[in-house]
Amino acid sequence: MVRKPAKMYRNVAKKAYTRREYMGGVPGNKIVQFDLGNLSQEFPTEVDLIVEEACQIRHSALEASRISVNRKLLKEVGRTNFHFKVRVYPHHVLRENKQATGAGADRVSEGMRLAFGKAVGTAARVEEGQIVFTVYSTPQYLDKVKAALRNGAHKLPTPSHLKVHTIKVSGRIIAAPKIAGDKIAAPVKVETEAEAAAAAAAAEPAKGAEAAKGGDHKGGKGPAKAEPAKAEPAKGADAAKGADHKGGAHKGGKK
Repeated sequence: MVRKPAKMYRNVAKKAYTRREYMGGVPGNKIVQFDLGNLSQEFPTEVDLIVEEACQIRHSALEASRISVNRKLLKEVGRTNFHFKVRVYPHHVLRENKQATGAGADRVSEGMRLAFGKAVGTAARVEEGQIVFTVYSTPQYLDKVKAALRNGAHKLPTPSHLKVHTIKVSGRIIAAPKIAGDKIAAPVKVETEAEAAAAAAAAEPAKGAEAAKGGDHKGGKGPAKAEPAKAEPAKGADAAKGADHKGGAHKGGKK
């Protein structure tokens, strides 16, 4: 089947067709990854690709644009110096009334007008001013990031522009992954002083409870049962009683 031009699916019309549980045979999403680059580090510069018109972007166009941007970023910036994120998802299912095409097909291609059609792909519905792609990086690579996003914007069916933001990076920066051979080692988390103090405070009650439990088992006995406290006579009462006996109150028969 010959793929029809994208201009047939570019305009937003009618309601979105997204309930896949009621339909079968929907082609799979061509977008392989939505987050690329260094995912374990915070970057202070954010560059957004923003569309200027409401339209539908087919999943094949999104994937082509994603590949173009990512390839240029890998070449110009480096894998550990950026975080590339796709901000839209192709939920809307595109339908098409399939008809015969080619030589001599004019006699058999006359079908029902405005037919419901079969699912042929998916598309993302975007509104005016919506962010499609975002790249996080450092200020020294800003020009190269903007060039990469402009290169990928040519594959989208709408005009677009770039917007740059500066992000305040928190103290919880995770170290970039270190490449060990062919495998990427796990990122190392750097804890702040407040987090270390909180972890130490949380560990102290647990250690006290384990020590008490260990003392009970060390003596060969189970957990000790609580015994009722015995009431002890007051010291003042004991002293007064001793003075009465000493003075011979009982000897003389006097109370």
